[in-house]
Amino acid sequence: MTLRRQPTPLEKRASYHDLLADLKRAGCPACHGANSSAWRYIDALLWESVNDAETRARLRATHGFCRTHAFMALTIASQQGDSLGMAILYEDFLRNMHAEVLEVLEPKRRRRRGKTLRVGQRCIICESADSTASNYLAILAAAEEGTEPWEAIRRPEHGICLPHLALGLRSHRPEQERARITGAFLQGEAELRANLKELIRKHDYRFHDEGITDEERASWIHAVRRVVGEPSARRQPER
Repeated sequence: MTLRRQPTPLEKRASYHDLLADLKRAGCPACHGANSSAWRYIDALLWESVNDAETRARLRATHGFCRTHAFMALTIASQQGDSLGMAILYEDFLRNMHAEVLEVLEPKRRRRRGKTLRVGQRCIICESADSTASNYLAILAAAEEGTEPWEAIRRPEHGICLPHLALGLRSHRPEQERARITGAFLQGEAELRANLKELIRKHDYRFHDEGITDEERASWIHAVRRVVGEPSARRQPER
C-alpha cells in the first residue's frame, strides 16, 4: 500500500512569512519578493563572491547581469561605495566579450558553427528572483478562502501583475490552483478600470468641476504596474 504524501502546511512553506510581509505593501507581492531576493543576492555577491570562480563563470555566460539587475547592481554599489567589486566583474566580462566579438567576426570556415553574440539573456539574479516569486505564487495557489494570504491579496490596491499571473499559470495545472492565481490578478481590476474611466471622464471640461479623487489620480500608475509589474528596488527593501 502506497501512502499519499501530505501537502506541506501553508505556514511552513518556503517564503511564507516573507510573503505576508510583502502583502502589507500595495502592489504585486511577487514583484516585491523578487526585488528583495535580487537585492540580497547582488549585495552578497559584491561583498563575498566577486572572486568566486563558479559564480564568475555563470555570470560570464550571460555577459554579467541582465539590464534590470545591472542597474540594480549599480545602485547597490553606488550606495555602499563598492566600485571595486563592479570593476573586477566588468573587467572580466568585457575581456571575455572582446574575445567573443572577434570570434564572431572570423570567416565562416574558421568560426564555430552557430556562433553568434549572446545579448539580452537572463542572468543568475533573474533565477534567484524567479525562485522567490514562484514560492509566493505557490502559496497563493494553495491558499484557501479564510487563510491569511487569501485575505491579504484581496485587500484594496493588491493583486499580482500580469507577468506573474503568466508565471503562475505556467507552473500550476490543477484547476483550483489556477483559479486562485487568476483571482489574485483580477482582484481590484474592475475598480481600477472604473477609476481610469472616471479619470478620463473628468478631464472633459463638462465634468471638470466634479473633482478627481486620490484613487482616480493614481489609477494610471497602478494600471501600468498591474500590466508590467512593480519597478526595481532603488533602496534596500525592508523586512
